[in-house]
Amino acid sequence: MNVVTRTLLVATATLAGLAGTALPAASAAAVEPAAAAARCSVKAWGHQGHYKCGTDLKAGYIDWNRDGRTDEVFVIAPNRTIWHTWKNAGGWKEMPGSGRADDMLGANGTGDPRRCVVVYVNRGYHYWQNCHYNGKWHNWTTSG
Repeated sequence: MNVVTRTLLVATATLAGLAGTALPAASAAAVEPAAAAARCSVKAWGHQGHYKCGTDLKAGYIDWNRDGRTDEVFVIAPNRTIWHTWKNAGGWKEMPGSGRADDMLGANGTGDPRRCVVVYVNRGYHYWQNCHYNGKWHNWTTSG
């Protein structure tokens, strides 16, 4: 299969929503686009999933209440979608707002009382955040 055909198939699969959900692990093998990044395994609270190899996995382990224990884990999947899980989540959940990212920065450290997670797009050139307040996650907004 030549590069043009492979690119066309990946683009078609992406537009059709078939690009493959990297998390949870049960659906990861369903469709794996040819151009997808390498995937590495991650496990949190017994929930097995995959993240994009080379992204900052450690930055995604968030201790919201600063008691020394991880409260929530965020990862960038090989297809650039953003996922999270927590102790009683029952599995990995895709973040709302259709966010895409290339790397994880972690929690917003500006003293904002909301719970905000920050991700990079284009390896550090632009970063976006999504904040949890009033009982839900909101839209992705640019932070700079």
